[in-house]
Amino acid sequence: MDELESYGLQHFKLHSLAEGVHTAIAENGGQAISNAGLVDLGGQVIVFDTFLTPQAAVELRRFAIDRFGEVSHIIINSHYHNDHIWGNQVFAPDGLILSSAATRQLIATAGMEEFEWFRSNSAQKLESLRTEYQNSTDEQRKNEILLWIGEYGGIVEALPQLSVRMPDITFTASLELHGNKRTARLITFEGGHTGSDTILQLPQEGIIFMSDLLFVGCHPYLADGDPAMLLKALKEISLLKASHYVPGHGPVGTTADLKMLIEYIDLCYATARKLVTDGNVKEEQIAELKVAEKYSTWMLPKFYQFNIRFLCQSLSTAGAADQP
Repeated sequence: MDELESYGLQHFKLHSLAEGVHTAIAENGGQAISNAGLVDLGGQVIVFDTFLTPQAAVELRRFAIDRFGEVSHIIINSHYHNDHIWGNQVFAPDGLILSSAATRQLIATAGMEEFEWFRSNSAQKLESLRTEYQNSTDEQRKNEILLWIGEYGGIVEALPQLSVRMPDITFTASLELHGNKRTARLITFEGGHTGSDTILQLPQEGIIFMSDLLFVGCHPYLADGDPAMLLKALKEISLLKASHYVPGHGPVGTTADLKMLIEYIDLCYATARKLVTDGNVKEEQIAELKVAEKYSTWMLPKFYQFNIRFLCQSLSTAGAADQP
C-alpha cells in the first residue's frame, strides 16, 4: 500500500491499494471526516462515498480527473449518514449516484432530519468545541475534539451552498459493475451499522471497501443499528477472504481488525449483559466503566459508554437470554 503525497491535499491522505484502486483516509481535523475510495473500472470510475463536505469532495474529484481523466463517475452511497454522502453534489453533474433502496429511503427521512438539525445547531456547536479545546489539558481528548471541530467547521462553511443530493439508481441485495479493467461487486447488509449498509468488493484484488461496517483504531457507534446483525455481517464478510479492508473511519485494516471488532462487540454484549443481570444499569455505573486495555488507545472513547448504554436498553427490553 503506497501513500500518494504530491497532491497538496488538506482533508485526507491518498493511498494506492492496487493499480487503479485508491483510498482516501480522512485526516483528523480536516473536513472529510470519513474515508472514501476510487476504483477505475475502465472507462468509468467508482467513487465509494463522498465525505462529509463538498470541500473535501472537490479535492477527491480533482485527483480523480487528474489520475483517470474526464470519465464518467459512478458514485456509491454506502449508507445514509451525512459524513459519507454530503459531498454528492460535487460528483453529481457528471455521474450517477447509486445506493440500496433502503439507504435512499433513509436519506429522504432520517437523513433530512439530520440535515435540518445540523443547519440549526452547527454554528453553536462549533463555538462550544473551540472553547472546550482551548480549555482542555487532556491530549487524547484534545485530539478527539479536533475531529469534531473539523466536522462542524466544515459544515458551517458548506451550509450556504450545501444540498442533499439523492441517489439516482437503487438496488437490493447485490449488484455487479463491469468495466474493461475489472469487476466490482456491491453487497448490502440490512440492519448492521444502520438500516442498510453497502460494501464494495473487488474479488480479484482482495480488497473490500466496508464503510462503517468496520472501524479501525476507533470505537464504532452501535446505537443506530443492530449489533447482532453487525456481528453477523462481519462474520459473513470475513469469509470473502480479502487482504485489505477499508473502514469508514481509521486506517486500512486486515482480517485481524475484523476479528478485533467482532471481539469488541462481543465484549460490549458481555459487559451490558452482566450489568442487566446484576441489576446495575445505572448511569453512574456505565460512566465509570473502563474499556479493556487493548482498546484503550482507540479514538472516540466516549462511544464505548454510548454502546454499553444502548445494549443495556436493548437487553432489558428483549431479555438478555435472547441476545448474542
